[in-house]
Amino acid sequence: METDVLVIGYGFAGAVAAITAHDCGANVVIVEKMPRAGGNSCYSAGNFGVVRPRASAAFAQYLYRLNLGMTPYDVFEAYAQGSEQLEKWFSALGGELVPRVSALANTFPGVVDGPAFPKIARSRKMFDIRVAKGPAELPPALRMWDFLSHNVSKRGIEIQLSCRARELTRAADGAIVGAIVEQNGQLQRISANRAVILTCGGFENAPELLNNFVASKPIMFAGSPGNTGDGVRMAQLVGADLWHMAQTATLIGYKAAEYDAAFCIFFRAPGFIYVDKYGERYIDETAIELHDFDRVFSHFDPVNIEYPRIPSWAIFNERTLKAGPLTWSIAGYNRDKYQWSTDNQAEIDRGWIVKAATLDLLAERLGLRSETLKHTFYAYNTACETGKDSVFDREPTSLEQLRPPYYAIPLHPVMVNTQGGPKRDARARVIDPNNNPIPRLYAAGELGSIWGPLYDGAGNLTECLVFGRIAGQNASGETPHDSSQSG
Repeated sequence: METDVLVIGYGFAGAVAAITAHDCGANVVIVEKMPRAGGNSCYSAGNFGVVRPRASAAFAQYLYRLNLGMTPYDVFEAYAQGSEQLEKWFSALGGELVPRVSALANTFPGVVDGPAFPKIARSRKMFDIRVAKGPAELPPALRMWDFLSHNVSKRGIEIQLSCRARELTRAADGAIVGAIVEQNGQLQRISANRAVILTCGGFENAPELLNNFVASKPIMFAGSPGNTGDGVRMAQLVGADLWHMAQTATLIGYKAAEYDAAFCIFFRAPGFIYVDKYGERYIDETAIELHDFDRVFSHFDPVNIEYPRIPSWAIFNERTLKAGPLTWSIAGYNRDKYQWSTDNQAEIDRGWIVKAATLDLLAERLGLRSETLKHTFYAYNTACETGKDSVFDREPTSLEQLRPPYYAIPLHPVMVNTQGGPKRDARARVIDPNNNPIPRLYAAGELGSIWGPLYDGAGNLTECLVFGRIAGQNASGETPHDSSQSG
């Protein structure tokens, strides 16, 4: 098979790259290893950041500071400028972006309006969160997927599902000229006369990569089981440098034995605390940024050689139990597989949530020392009475006493995505360890994401759109390769 541009991976970034390359005059083929298209993107909350007019420079500077210089400034500059163009681009394709109605309003952890780390931002008015317009009953990510996949389909772009890319092929001059793919147990070569674009996601389900790079152990996943690090390995084999491999966007969640993925957990009232394996609080539970739980859970005890916060227990009161379901219905791989009850009673009946009438009984059921748990509760409830949490400085308005009956659920760090992979530049070209572009190889989306130590919400999906467009445009602009140079 032969094409101009080969796109490996068919989620949001792959769709946008294919649409853009096609509209720039290239023939495009998409290969996707899963039997169902959409990738990790379809299990997201579907949020995008649109930079306000004339705010792209300030936004780029904010993101550069946020990432401690681990990503070059011109990459964030390209991201910010591309974000500013998104609404116009959507409109040109026949779509519309509308303001988000947050499914996590007044939850813990929750979302913020504006920059996630406002202390280093010049303004809270740099960008707006948007979602794709569509039927209200359809989750925002699926509205976006309907829009993108429709645009791919109406262009007649060829899509090969259940087709796994095994390795990239190189010409004698070092250029990437296609890939070896496997479909129905058969290997075939797809030639790409102009370029290959890697948009095949992260490595949430690659145990060896997680063990080597991600601090929290064990760490669960909430999205696509297809993210097994294929793009990382293929890029390494052709000499790509790697970056951001230790970084993730990680929430908290509950892993039920019956399901492969975890349920992300949110509390809709403040009557709760987190305790570690020993029944002790360790943080202000209401002040953790939504995507930053990997850092919180990765605390390591070198004396006992363990991660004492994995798993943690969230312990909460009756009002918090009755405030609403502990998970969301719009996102996650389990979204279409299990409907969480509105009052959490079904999950109590299943044994996912533990209920106890006394602290002694709660300690017994959680495997904690009763004396330690009682001390933790005494200190916390005293803070609620006085309005001052002298240990963790939790906001007085969030201090709500814990009285019987008690409820508890075990919590693990749960990735919505990894950030690491092949390093890329502002033109979406994959870079080698000498900081030189690998000829005719591009990447976009979660694979080799631009995000370093700190992540700003909605950034990953915005990146899928922005760098999908950049990769598609630049890949299609490559001069057709001289086949006499092929290896």
